[in-house]
Parts: sequence; C-alpha cells; structure tokens
Amino acid sequence: MKYPTVTIALVLSNAMTCDGLGMALSFRKTDMIGSSFVPKLERASSWSGGSTLNMLVQASGGMLELEEFLDSDKGVSKTVRKSPKLWKAARIATIPASLALGYSIVPSSKIAFSAAGAIASSLAGLIGRNKMKDLGGDAAWSAIAQCLVDDGISNAQATAGKILEIKDEFAVHPDDFTWICLNIYRKYLVGMLKYDAKPQGTDLEELESLKGILALDNLDVGEAHVLAAQDWQRACKFVTQEALEDEDCKERMSINKLFYLTERSLRQNNEPREAFTYEMSRTCNIFNTTIEEALVRVEEEVVGPFYARALKSSRSKLGTNQVSSIMLERARQTIGISSNSAKNLHENVLNDEVRSLLGYTNENESNVNPYTVTYPEGARERLEKLCKTFGLDQKEVYYEIVSEGMPLFSVVGLDVMKDAVSGGITPEEAWERIDQRRKELLIPEDKLDELVSTLVVNSMGTPLQDVKKYIDVNNEGAVYSSMMEVLQAKKIIEQLLKKSGWNGDFYKAFCNPNSDIESINSLMNSQQRKIVYELVTTRSMEGPDGKTGDELNEFTAEVQGILGIEEKQVEVMAIMNFGPKLDTVLRRAMLEIIEDYTPALLETLKKEVRDVISEYKINEGLIISSGRDLYQEALKNISDNAPAGVPTQEQNEALSVLQKFYGLDDVSSFHLNTFGPIYKKSIEEAMSITGVIRPEFRKPLENLRDRLGVSSEQTRLIFLDAVKIRMIPMVEWIVSEMEKTVFSQEQLSKRRGKDMGEDYFQSGKKADGNLGLGAEANVLSDIMNLIDFYTENDIAVQNQIDSQKVEKTVEVDDEKKTIEEEVPVYETLYPITALETGAVDSQMAEVLYRQFVVGSFTTKGPDAVRYENSRSTFGGILGLSSEKMEDIGSGIADTVYDNYVGQSMRTKGALDQQDMMFLANLQPKLGLTPEQGEIFMKKAQNKILKDEYEQVMDSATAESIKTFRERCEGMGIDLSKDLELTKDYIQEMFEIEIAPGLESGEITIENVDILVEIQESLGLDEKNAEESLTKLLVQRSQIISEAIEGAIRRGRINTIVEPVKQLVRYGAFLNGNLGIEMEEEAGQQVFNAYKNFDTEGLSEEKVEENQEMLKTILSLS
Repeated sequence: MKYPTVTIALVLSNAMTCDGLGMALSFRKTDMIGSSFVPKLERASSWSGGSTLNMLVQASGGMLELEEFLDSDKGVSKTVRKSPKLWKAARIATIPASLALGYSIVPSSKIAFSAAGAIASSLAGLIGRNKMKDLGGDAAWSAIAQCLVDDGISNAQATAGKILEIKDEFAVHPDDFTWICLNIYRKYLVGMLKYDAKPQGTDLEELESLKGILALDNLDVGEAHVLAAQDWQRACKFVTQEALEDEDCKERMSINKLFYLTERSLRQNNEPREAFTYEMSRTCNIFNTTIEEALVRVEEEVVGPFYARALKSSRSKLGTNQVSSIMLERARQTIGISSNSAKNLHENVLNDEVRSLLGYTNENESNVNPYTVTYPEGARERLEKLCKTFGLDQKEVYYEIVSEGMPLFSVVGLDVMKDAVSGGITPEEAWERIDQRRKELLIPEDKLDELVSTLVVNSMGTPLQDVKKYIDVNNEGAVYSSMMEVLQAKKIIEQLLKKSGWNGDFYKAFCNPNSDIESINSLMNSQQRKIVYELVTTRSMEGPDGKTGDELNEFTAEVQGILGIEEKQVEVMAIMNFGPKLDTVLRRAMLEIIEDYTPALLETLKKEVRDVISEYKINEGLIISSGRDLYQEALKNISDNAPAGVPTQEQNEALSVLQKFYGLDDVSSFHLNTFGPIYKKSIEEAMSITGVIRPEFRKPLENLRDRLGVSSEQTRLIFLDAVKIRMIPMVEWIVSEMEKTVFSQEQLSKRRGKDMGEDYFQSGKKADGNLGLGAEANVLSDIMNLIDFYTENDIAVQNQIDSQKVEKTVEVDDEKKTIEEEVPVYETLYPITALETGAVDSQMAEVLYRQFVVGSFTTKGPDAVRYENSRSTFGGILGLSSEKMEDIGSGIADTVYDNYVGQSMRTKGALDQQDMMFLANLQPKLGLTPEQGEIFMKKAQNKILKDEYEQVMDSATAESIKTFRERCEGMGIDLSKDLELTKDYIQEMFEIEIAPGLESGEITIENVDILVEIQESLGLDEKNAEESLTKLLVQRSQIISEAIEGAIRRGRINTIVEPVKQLVRYGAFLNGNLGIEMEEEAGQQVFNAYKNFDTEGLSEEKVEENQEMLKTILSLS
C-alpha cells in the first residue's frame, strides 16, 4: 500500500532542514559504510585500553572511522536518534501520534509551518510503519556508533548494557539489531585497515571487546570480515596487480592485515578446522588468494615484522617489570606466530644485543678495534637473562658470542702466530696472548680446538702460498727453500699446540685436502702437491749432505704429511722413480738362483733387496708384482732347456726357493701355462687307440704332474679336455647311425617291410617281440662302447649330497643284532656331456636314450643285463636330467603296456595269470616299481575300455550295455573315476538297460532288485537313478497314452489292453503322477474297458488297487 501524499509532505518537510531522506538509507545496504576511504588522521580517538604489547598502542582506526561516519550523519536518522523515546512512542501510536512525530521530524522556529507539515502528514495517513522501521534502524545504527565513540570499548560490560538500551529505545527487531551490530563491527574493521596498514598491539583486543559489546557470535564475526573484505577490495580496485605484489604497497599491507585479523579472530573463537577453512577461504577468495598463500603472507609480512618490533622494544626494557617471558608467550599466542619463526626472531635479537655490547652500530660497523674491544661488565649475565626471557637455550648465547668473537679473535691470534713463527716471541708467550684474548671475548674454553685449528690453517697457509707461487713458475730452488720454511713453521706451531693441550693428529687435522674443513695445502691441486713432493724428496737425497736411512724416511714422511699425499700415491711415485733399481736386483736374483742356487746366495740377495726398499721407501708389494713376471720367465727358461721340457729335481728346488723369495703364494697357474701342453700330450699318448687310460699308466702320470708343479685339479681339467676331444667323434658317430634308423612310420615300414608303430597292435595283428618299438643292435653296441670309455676312464664323479640311516645286522658275542648306521647318499656328476659338447641336440639325445632303454628289455642274452644296468649312466653321459630320463621311461612304459595289454584284452577279453607274470617281469626292465606297473596296467585297460565304450554306444542295446557293464565291474573299473564318464553318460546307459525290463514287466514296483543291481554296478547314486527312472517312465507313458487315445478314437478297444497295463505298472513307480493329459470322455472309456480286462491270477485287492491307480493316472474322479 502506498502513501504518495505522505511521502510528498515528508520530503517537503525534510527539504527545509536536511539533504533529504536519501542520506538515511536502509541499514541493510552496503551504502551504510558511507564514509570515504581517505583517512582523516587529524581526529583523535576516544578509545583507551590496555594491551599485552602496550608499547605499540596508537589511536584506534576503528573509532576514527565511526567518528567520521557520525560527522556525515544528517537528516531524519540524526533527528530520530536524539529523540528515541518519541520515536518509540510513534511506532506504537495511532494517527494523532504521527502528528507529534511529524513536528519533531520537521523542527522549525516557525511552529505554524511545522505544525502544518505535521498536519499534512497526518492527514495523508502519516509515515507507513515499514518506513518508521527503516528510519528506526538507521537511527539505532547511528546511536550505537555514537555510544561506542562516547564511552569507548575498554569497559565492555557497561558499554554493552547501553547498546542493549538502544535496542529497546528504538524498538528494533532482534534480527535487524544483530545485522546493525554486525555492520558496526564491519565499519570498525574497515577503519583499522584504512587508518593504519600495520597491525597494532591492541587490534585483536579491540575486535574481541567489540564482539562482546555488540553480542555477536562466531558466524556474525565471520560474515563481518567477509563484508569488510568486499569493501576493501572495492577500495583497492584502482590499484594495479603489479603494485599489490610489492610488499611495501600500503594496500597490500592492509590486505595482509585483514588476513591476519581474520585468521586470529577465527582461531581465537576456537572454530573447528572445517569452519575455519570455510570462513577464511571466503575472505581469501575475494582477493583471489588461497588460504595457504594468505597464511604465508601473514607469517612473513605481518606477524614476523610485528613481533620483531615488539622484541626490539622488549630488549630495551630488559631488566624491568615491563617485559617477561610470560608476556612474550602471551603475545605469541595472541598474534599466532609459529614457534620456528619466533625462535628465529629471538636469535636475531640476541645477535643484535651481542653486537651492541661489542660496540657495533648500524652507522659504525668498521670502527671496532679487534685488538682492544671487550664486553662491558655484566655482559654475560645480561645475555643469559635475555636468553631466559626469550626462552632460548643458553648454548645460543655461546653460539652468538663465538660467531661474533671469532673474526676478532682470529685477527689477533693470526698476528701472534706469525710473530711466533718468525721467532719474534716464544711459543709459550704466543699461547698466553692467544688465551688471554679468548677470555676477553668470552669465547668458551671448549672452543679452543676450533680456534687453534683456524689459526694453524691461516698461519701455515702463508708459507705454503710461497711454495705454490714458485711451483707455478718452475722455480725448483725456491720451492725447496719455501718447503723448509714450512717445516720449520710446523715445528713451532706444534710446540704452541702442545702448550694449549691440543693432542690431535697434525696431518689429519690440518693437511687433509679431502676434508670438509679447510686444509693448509688446499691452495695446491693434487698434481701440484705431487710435483712438490717429488722435487723436495729427490733434492733432499742429492749431494754429499743428502739425507739417507732413517733421516730420509723421517723427512719424506713429514713432507708427505704436510702436502697430504696418500700412501698409495707415494708408492706409485717410488715405483716410478726407484722401481727400476729394485727390478734390476730381482732379475739378477732370478738368474743366479736358477743357475746355481745355494743358501748363502739367497741370504745375499735378500739383503740387497731390503737395502733398496729401505733406502728408496719402496713398498714391499712391488717385489710380488715384479716377482710374478720374473717367476714365469724362469719357468720358460727351464722348459726351454730341460730334457723333454720337464724340470729336473734341482730345477724344481730352485723354483721353490724363487717362489718364496718373491713371496708368491700359488704358482700352479704359471706352471699350468708353461707345462700344461706337455701333460696334455702325455694324456693323449696314454689313451692310445681305445681312448681308455690303462691302470699301469696312471701312476706315471701322477708322478709327471708332481714334477711339473701342476695341481691335481688343473691336471683333471687337462684330462677332461683330452676326454672331450675323444668323446665328440664317438657321439657324432652314434648320432649318425641313429639318424639312419629314425624315420617316419611310413618310411620305417617301407625300410623293414612291416608296420612298426603303435598302431600295429591296434589293428589286431599278432604281436612280435618288438612291442611296437624299434631297437638297432649296431647303435646299441656303439652306445655301450661310449659308456665303457666313460666309466673305465673314471670320468663321472660321486658327490655326497646327504646321509641316511639304514638298518644293519651285526654279530655281537655270537649273537646277531640289528643296528642303525648312517651312510652317505651320493649323486653322480658327469663333468662332460654330449649336450654340453654340442655333439648332439636335445631332441636327438632323447631319441638315443629312448632307443637304449627299449634295447635294454628287447635284447636277449647277456647284453640285456648290461644294457639295463647302464641306462642311467648313458642318460648322464648324454646330459639328460633325472626328471627327463624318468619322463622318457614313462613314455616307453606307456607304449609297452598299451600294446601288450591291448592285444591281450582284444584277444582274451581280460588279462590272465600269464599276462600278469609277463608284466611283472617287465617292470624292472622298465625301471618301474610294482605300484607304478599297476598304474600303467590300469591306464592301458582304461584306454581299451574307453574305446570299447565308444563302440558300444554307437549302437547301444540293453544287452550290449549289460555286457560292457559286467566286464568293467569284473575288472574293478569305476566308470566315473577310471573311464572318466560323466553322470549324463552313465544315466544314459542306465536308462537304455532298464527300458526293456520296464516294458516287459520284468521290472515292476514289486521287483526292483534288478534296478538296484544295475544302479550299483554303474556306480550311480540313488538320486540320479531315481531321476533317470522318472524321466524314462514319463517319456514312455506319454507315448503310450497318445497311442491309447488314438485307438479309442478309432474304436479299436481291443488294442489298448497291453498299453493300459503298462501305464498301470509305470504309475505304480510314481504314484500315478505320469503327467498324462487325456480328455475325460476318452479316459472314462479307457477305465471302463480296463474293468473288463482279464484279471485272472490277481487278487480282488490287487484289482481294486490297479483300478484306483488308473483313475489317478487318467485324472478321473
């Protein structure tokens, strides 16, 4: 509903006194912020309060913002806030009250005009209630702001009470009032950002106090921060992104401050993690910033610098009650700085304090005199107190003292060390000055080693710099002189170190170029240091005053240590420089020993070698390395000059001495290289034509081995190599002969004039001695020659792999007892195999083994036993595994059993006693146990019976199935397990066999013995048998019922007698449930006819029973 007249009157009346109603917009609009973002810093805030970090307290930007808003507040809302009681009365009064309100709204010295305005308003219906509500909200908004400005927020409880009075006075709805308070908080927060971009110590306390005064909850605060962020984002819309990336940008600093205040407000409200993330992300999203990025900016750009300013102030107040560790802890919790960041800032302040005590200032960094500067009295205690206040460990004090004092100490210490090295002062005086300076700089005593190490490196580095300078220009004389100065400086420094109590390894501590710490020789690279070492050590031995013996060794060791030369490098250089001298002595020793060895000669040569090694500091390992070549040279010398190339006893003695002289452990490989061909030739000669080494030649070969100095393992390898050469042609010959006999079945039949394959017996022909397998006598003979060659030369090796306990009968006191004895278990290894030599491939190897196994039981006479006993040996010679040999044997056994058992069963119907005896005698020849033989026999039987089953089922009859079933039963064959017939196949056999008996009446409900016999014989369970019987009866009954129904329709009643009787018999098995559907009229005719059937031989009871059964079958009532 609208009130145009009232509106016009109100506008007219307001026009007399204010800028119009537009200045008092609804408090729910963002225009409420109203004020410009240009801060008016000339205004002083009326807020006052305490804070943990009160050294940072400044005028509150929030209060300034509220004051600026109140200055701009004019018109109706200002009038209303000055007369809140009248406004409240107006909201509940009727039209007359509107007149008074109108008068108050239009104040004027001209009462008549004001009254006229009021009357006009009242006549028009006055201001609508909704408009009053809006004006009341705006007025309450201003009243709250005025209250906060007047009373401040330090006395939160009192101010909060006044705020509630404003709510009641202006009768603002609770929800509207909350929204007003939220926007007051929002404006206050914006003022904090606008008037000071840096956070102040009171900011968080102000916001927390303001939250309580305005009775805002956590959700209200989160919403206020989001709205404030939107306001500030609009205020910064003209600031470029490039400017906002500058950390010194005022707008960026204000945004960071907003992030900080938002994060702290949410954290201090104990918001759950999910709620914090949600509210914080809302604020961050306004500035296109992630939470993670915002928190980093807060930590690095707000909290860190903020806390640093607080620490700077705390340091100046150290020793007063104005700062304590508890206060700092509370401040850290308040601003939310991380423990790591706080610790780093504490350490920085500690460092600033140390430098300040030493006299360093930002303006004066270079005027501190390292020779005179000292800490003032009480400095250590002040630093320790600062550490305690900041929560730092005391070791941090010592770290900062050492860090700042070391450079100062080093300047003085290095000068003192130089004076000592130059001889200006004694090492004792030098140490006293160094230690005194350490104490003045408060450097702990446990840092002495580190301090001294630094001084040593720096003082020793100077003379070594001269060495490098001269080596760069190849000034060898100056290099040598400078190194002498270095060695002299080292002696003085070692005395000083001893005085200080240092007892470390000088070279390891200061001269290790590979160390992580600085080394005195680090100025020179590895090659330069080696050049200096060679130059200095060589020069030290020159001239009449050259160093020798222990003096030389001590000198070279010192130079080596100073230059950081590794022992291995020293050895290499010694070999390069002095190795030829040692090699000359060693070679002369070799020639003299093999020429005419005597013990005295050996001692003389040993002394010569020791002298060379000692004088030139050559590693004794060079004797061994040179000795290897010289020893092999001696062997060649002897081999070339000895009779038949075999050393004499005297020569072997000289070689033994030479081996010990050179320190060689094992020289058999050298002997093998020299004398191996001689031993191999002897082996080949001993083998003669047969290839077998006869027993009488074996001992001489062992003697030859000893004289040649070759080990038994090495001669074994030579022997096997000779065996391999002889064995390959033998295997290739056997393969060639075998290939002539191995053809396809058709080729083999043409060659022999008869069928020789497995199908031979399946055709029903008479078997001969081959059992369907081939065996060539010539090949078998050649194989036996190979086996004899292998065994008589003892090529195979027995290797123990385990042990087992066996029972053994022994005689004790004329009484036989059985005891357990542990015996070893061996496996036979074949070091040379046909497969390994490449003389045969794996396929032909299997063919050869198969042929040999067949020959072992097909051959007659004495050779049969030899073949049988040699099967595993031949398989090993070929290189077949035991598993492969077993597989081949099984395949042969399969063939033999299939052929023999198949022939016997086809001709006799079953195996008789003679067949069983034959198969039992065959088992050992095939390498089978009785159990394995039983398996193969049953497998062959099953194969024959499965073929027979297929033939029976091709034209199955009840009689043929019965015959097959009874045959299987007689042989103990299970149709399911042995012949692998499925349940469906067995049920089919059951149905075919019982069908004639059911039809003829031989099988009835009174006589089911036949059914049970057939079921059990077939191995069919009762459930499956019933299933088959039911199916058969239902199928047959359907056929019979259709025939009966057809005969009834044609009037041939005389033809249904037997079919009806069959139905009655079938129905007796299934209680009449044969599934027959016959028309009732036809069924009645059948029943009536049945009553006239001949029932002779049946009792009246049986007749009645059959009639009832027929009714059930035909579904008659």
